[in-house]
Amino acid sequence: MATRPRKVICFDLDGTILNSSRAHAESFKMAFKKNSLPYRSSDEIISLFGPPAEKIIKILHPKISKRKLEQTKKDKNDFLLKKTGSLARPIEGVVNALKELKKYYRLALISNSIHEEIVKLLGAAKVSPRLFSVILGSGEMDHKPSKEVIKNVEKVAKAKVEYFVGDTTYDIKTGKAAGVKTVAVLSGIHDIKTLGKEDPTMIIESVAVLPEILLGRL
Repeated sequence: MATRPRKVICFDLDGTILNSSRAHAESFKMAFKKNSLPYRSSDEIISLFGPPAEKIIKILHPKISKRKLEQTKKDKNDFLLKKTGSLARPIEGVVNALKELKKYYRLALISNSIHEEIVKLLGAAKVSPRLFSVILGSGEMDHKPSKEVIKNVEKVAKAKVEYFVGDTTYDIKTGKAAGVKTVAVLSGIHDIKTLGKEDPTMIIESVAVLPEILLGRL
């Protein structure tokens, strides 16, 4: 008799698994400087996190040409891979929580960052990619908040996603669009009031407390 596949918990990366805001902000700033674009502060950049890098660049520099936009995005990726990615750190308690959840669920990880950036950030934070059955980045899936993101994960995992966990309204919208339960965490950039407006299934402090909540329901 075939073993029934375990359901999947899908996690956002930045602000959910890792504290990597500084790593991304610095890579943006270095790319802006290289391409002679006006200075933007880290706080201003971080406040826009959620959508892909290309959209963030366009918001901050609305008159940028398509050619310079593509070059700036490439430079941003390069700076993160070669210099700033080392600034990433795990959110406290998350690694142990993932190890516990992995005993009962398959874990998936998604990000609007490219796959190489994901691997770089995980490595810098000493979070093993082997904790995840599926890792998808930009170019491997649709962008949040498309419901297709969850379908992309399910196709690779060959199992249903039960929960999507993230720190921004983009994450909650993604999960709700796909009809899965949503867990908003307060370890990232959006506060409880902002997240609450999207009516997630639950709001918790961080992934660190997720095993206590979910495993008690099994």
